[in-house]
Amino acid sequence: MYWDEEKFKKMFPNLYQEIRGFNTPTVLDHLEKCENEEEAVEIIEYFERRGEITREYACYLKNNLKKLGVLGTRKAGEYEKHGLR
Repeated sequence: MYWDEEKFKKMFPNLYQEIRGFNTPTVLDHLEKCENEEEAVEIIEYFERRGEITREYACYLKNNLKKLGVLGTRKAGEYEKHGLR
C-alpha cells in the first residue's frame, strides 16, 4: 500500500515525526524550563496562538499547573540528554 507523504503527514503529524526520527519539544517540555507560573502561562498562550494546542488543552494546563508539577523540573542541557533537539 502506498501513501502520499504529505497526506500522511497532515493526517498523522505525531506518527510522521516519530517515523522520521524527529523529537520536537512539546508544550510540556517547555513548561519544565519555566521558573514561575507567569512564564508558564505565557508559554501556554504562545502555543495556543500558534495553533499547536487547543483552547481546551490550554485552559486545562493553566488551571492545573500546580497539579502537573512540571514547573522547573528540567535543567539547562537536558533537552539533548533526552534526545530532543
